[in-house]
Order: sequence, then C-alpha cells, then structure tokens
Amino acid sequence: MGAHSNGWRALAGFLGVAAGVALLFALVAMVALRPRDGLAWVRVPDLAADLRVDAGLQTKPLKDTVVAAVLQDRVLDGTTASGLAIAPALAVSQQPAVAINTLPAARPVTTPDPGTAATPDPGTAPTPTPAPTPTPTPSPTPIPTPTPTPTPAPTPTPTPRPTPSPTPRPQFAITSANESVTKSKNGNGGRCSQITITATGSFTTNGVGGWVFYVWVRVDNQGNRTTIPEQPIQVAAGDRSSHAVAPDTFTPAHSGTDQLVFLSPAYSVTAQSWNCVG
Repeated sequence: MGAHSNGWRALAGFLGVAAGVALLFALVAMVALRPRDGLAWVRVPDLAADLRVDAGLQTKPLKDTVVAAVLQDRVLDGTTASGLAIAPALAVSQQPAVAINTLPAARPVTTPDPGTAATPDPGTAPTPTPAPTPTPTPSPTPIPTPTPTPTPAPTPTPTPRPTPSPTPRPQFAITSANESVTKSKNGNGGRCSQITITATGSFTTNGVGGWVFYVWVRVDNQGNRTTIPEQPIQVAAGDRSSHAVAPDTFTPAHSGTDQLVFLSPAYSVTAQSWNCVG
C-alpha cells in the first residue's frame, strides 16, 4: 500500500512539473511574439504625377511569417481575427499588411501641402522615388551663314571718241605743164607754105589719179582759130611723174600762135608763136 501511493505521487509530481513547463513556454512565446510596433492608417498626398501610384491609405507590408505569428498570438489570447484588417492593395499584390487598431494612441493624420514633398512616416518604409529620365538636350540647328551678295564693279563710262572729220579727198589736178613750138624749113624758101610747125608739151599731176583731157588751139594773125582735140591720157593714183602730150604738127598759112590747153583738170600753158611769109 505504501509503494502504490508513492507511484501516484511521483506521477502527479511529474504531471505538475510538465504543466508548469508548458505554461512557462506559453508565457515566453506570448511575450516574444507580441508585436511591439503597431500600424496606423495615414493619408498620403497624391503622388501619381511623380511616382505614378494611386493616392490613398498606405500600410507597411509584413512578411507572411509575421502575420502567421500574430494570428497565432491572437488565438492564444482568446481574441478573434476580426480585429485584423488587411489592406486591399496588399491583398492583391499578395503582400498582406496588418493594421492593429488596438494601439493606445494613433498617429495624427495630416494633410500635406500639395506644394511641398510629403514627409515619410517613421513607421513605414520610404517609397523609392524613381529617378527622372534625363531629357537629351536637342542639338541646336546651325543657322547657315548668308552668302554676301557681291557688289558689282561699276562699269566705267566709255569716253566717246570724237568723230574724226573726214579728210576731204584732194581733187585730181595738174601741178605743172610746159610747151614748145619749133619751125622746120622745107627747102630754102621762107614762105609759110614751105615750113612745118611742131608744138610739143608735157605735164605732171598731184598723184590723185584720173583722166587728162586737153586740146591744141591755133590762132593765126588773120584771126583764124583752130582747135585740135587729142586723146585723153590716164594717170594712175600716186603717179606724179611727167607725161608728154601728143605733138601738134602742121603747115601754117600765116604767122600765128599755138597753145596747149588742158580741159580737165583745167590748166593753161602760155601760147607759143611762129613767123613765116604768107
């Protein structure tokens, strides 16, 4: 009987010790797993223009292991899971966030000035701001340098040449002429019918050139006048040499004179005389 009661006492003592150890472990786990920091709902400004996110309530995401530990802690405390709130945005992204509304004091919600940057909550992780993409500076379009318009050199006004006065062409002219009359005897008599009269002559011109027309003019002492025309003589341009005329030969009936007359160009030679017995 004494041995049987000692066995029951040993068993009861072992169970008591086991229950105490279990209770001690439970208390330690509750203390260790109790969250120290709570989450507060805050309203952040609209950062859609800068960060391309929607404004609204933002929460600090928690790991799955932390959420599981909190839920287990709630079960141990005898509370229901109705006190947990999971943000819809975190549920969609499969990153659950727990907001504990049992904190003694909630952080005040402030509406930041739209003109100033929002101050990050010390209890939440700062959202990284994407670096703005640098806009490349456009290269300036080079402005073409205008080509200067060349100034035309002034054309000198030509000096008009004076119109030379036409040099008058000199007229064809005889510059000099001469004549001589000779008498030859036909036998020993001195009668007019027995002699022969020969008149000769020559002339020079100014070199213009042209035709020379001339005649012999006989005049006896009886007043008889005889004109004997001769063939014209052509003188080349530039020819200033002496030219002989055709001689005038005749037997006179009376004494008289014989003269060389140039009709064109006009020129007169002194008449030469002869004497005989008529």
